Formats: sequence, C-alpha cells, structure tokens
Amino acid sequence: MTAQPIRYHSAADLAALFGVQPGTIETWRARYSDFPEPDAYVGRVGGWLPSREPELRAWEATRPGRGAGGGRPRKD
Repeated sequence: MTAQPIRYHSAADLAALFGVQPGTIETWRARYSDFPEPDAYVGRVGGWLPSREPELRAWEATRPGRGAGGGRPRKD
C-alpha cells in the first residue's frame, strides 16, 4: 500500500485564494513579519497545509490596506 502524498498550497494557490498576483504573496512574506510561516519547504519554496486556510484568511483580513500608515504629508 502506497502512502498518499501530503498536499500543500503554494504561493500561487494562496494568490488565487486571495485574488492577487502570485508575486504579492512573496511581497507579503517579506514585508509582514506576522505572515504565517509555511508548513514545509522544498528548496526555497514554501507550502502551507490546506487546513490553515482559516488562519491565512484571518491574517489577510487584518492586513493593513493600501496606503495605511499615512505616507508623506500633503502640501497645503
């Protein structure tokens, strides 16, 4: 009997889940220290267990939006 392989979500899978480009996931990983760590790595490529989808969705829901932080003050 052959064991079934463990399936993981790739960054591209997460991008499809959130409706963003795959590179956005890597940007989030680099920019936000609280982005959930992958469950496994194959080389430098991370993979997240599908059971962590609620955790990942919760993280994305609390992520600062575009323009958060104020930016440069406006000139009067």
